[in-house]
Amino acid sequence: MSRVHRVATLAAAVGLALAVTATAQTRAPEEVFAAGNAAYEAGDFDAAVAEYLRLVAQGAVHRDLYYNLGNAYYRSGDLGRAVLYYERALRLTPRDDDVQANLSVVRSLLRDREFQQKSSRVARALLWVPRQLSTGEFFALTSALYLLFCTVALAFVLRHTRLVSRLYARLSMLSPGRLLGLSKAQDFALAMALVGVVCAATAYAALGKDRTEAARRDAVVVDEEVAVYSGPSREATLQFKIHEGTIVRADETRAGWVEIALPGDLSGWVPVETLERI
Repeated sequence: MSRVHRVATLAAAVGLALAVTATAQTRAPEEVFAAGNAAYEAGDFDAAVAEYLRLVAQGAVHRDLYYNLGNAYYRSGDLGRAVLYYERALRLTPRDDDVQANLSVVRSLLRDREFQQKSSRVARALLWVPRQLSTGEFFALTSALYLLFCTVALAFVLRHTRLVSRLYARLSMLSPGRLLGLSKAQDFALAMALVGVVCAATAYAALGKDRTEAARRDAVVVDEEVAVYSGPSREATLQFKIHEGTIVRADETRAGWVEIALPGDLSGWVPVETLERI
C-alpha cells in the first residue's frame, strides 16, 4: 500500500497531459501528478488526494492516477473512495497485480462483505479471457488480427511470386495445412479462414465488452453508512443499511434519489450523493 505509481516515461507523461481537456491551467498535469506523489510520500494523504483530484476534475483518465488515488484514500481512511478508484483502475488495466492486491486488502476491511459479488467457477472460467483484457486491448487485438488477415489475403493473391514462394517454403512448416497435405492455395485459404474467424470472434467480443462497459450501472457507496428506504423519501420505510465500499447496481434516479440493487434480490432507494458510479 505504500508504493505509488509514477509516470516514468515521457510518452506516459504526454499521454496523461493529453487526457486533460481543460485549456487554462496554472500547472502542467505532470507537475500536479508529481506534487501528489510527493505529498503521499511525505505522509500528507489529504494533500495527495487534493492534487490527484485536480487532474480528475480536469478530465484526466490514467491507470496510475486512479491507483495512486486509491492508495491515498485508503491511507486517509476513506475505504469507499479507495474501492472506487481501484475499480476504475482495474477497468483500464484488468491484469494489474498491484491494483488487485490492494483492492483485496480493502475489501477484507469492509463491513458489508456479504454483498460482495461472487461468481461460480464455471462463470469465472468462461469470463477469464474477457476479464484479462481491457476494451482498448480487445480493439487492438482485433486490429492486429485484421492486419494479419489482410497480409495472408495479399500473400494468397501473390502466391505465385518468387518472394511469397520463398517465404512460404520457410514458414509453411508452421501451417496445419501442410500437415494435412493441402496445396499452397488451399493452405492460404485455410489460413485466411482461420484468421478471419478468430478476427470476427474477437471483434464481436470487443464490441460486446465495449457495450457492456457503457451499460454498466455499478456504483460504490462512499458514505460511511447509508440508510436504504423502500421509496425515494426519508418518509418511506427504512429497510436496512449499507456501508462504505459496497458495490451496488444503480438503477432509476428520481428527485435526488437513486434506486439500488444488491445480491440476494435486495433493493431500495438511497440519496444520490451517497454513491459514485464506477
